[in-house]
Amino acid sequence: MRRRTGAALLLPLVLAGCGIRETDVVEAGGAATVLVQPVPEDRMTLYFVGPDGRMMPMVRDTGRPWPSTTSPAGETVPYDGFGPEYEISAGALRRERITTEKVLAALMAGPVDREAAAGATTALPQGGKGVPRVEAGPGGPSAQTRRLRVSFPVRGLPEAAVRQLVCTTAFAEDPTGRTEVTVTGPDGSLPAAGCEG
Repeated sequence: MRRRTGAALLLPLVLAGCGIRETDVVEAGGAATVLVQPVPEDRMTLYFVGPDGRMMPMVRDTGRPWPSTTSPAGETVPYDGFGPEYEISAGALRRERITTEKVLAALMAGPVDREAAAGATTALPQGGKGVPRVEAGPGGPSAQTRRLRVSFPVRGLPEAAVRQLVCTTAFAEDPTGRTEVTVTGPDGSLPAAGCEG
């Protein structure tokens, strides 16, 4: 019994004299960035309108397979990763970055069934012709600005439609979404905008 009492009395003395001093909080930088998937090139982020009217990002897995060594050159195969009734060259089915124009084509086609079931809708005009095109903005291709050319008038677009275009383009161009986008249509250009919260 004496040993237990002695050990109990020594423990606070040992802990008090261990030399650890109290310190203030140390700032260590921003939060860590985590990728959603090890191969993000196989996914694209499309911005639709949610039930509450706010932007609803939907990550769509393109599911692109490895190229087939038996496919003849020039053969096209059905592929619905970018929307219904889309065909792609068999030789193009390889793991590489999805072009912004293909991401925008998927956006313009609207939400697929599973996205619509989750409440995603679109404010973009339907049945429009032509896929939006992305060009370098002021400062050239290395700058974080892009000009998005669409085939429909932009001045009367609802704010939600503009945000769909801007956010989808920003994240297709840069995984962090830090790209400013100027939307331009046949009736002129909108002010440059980014995809902030």
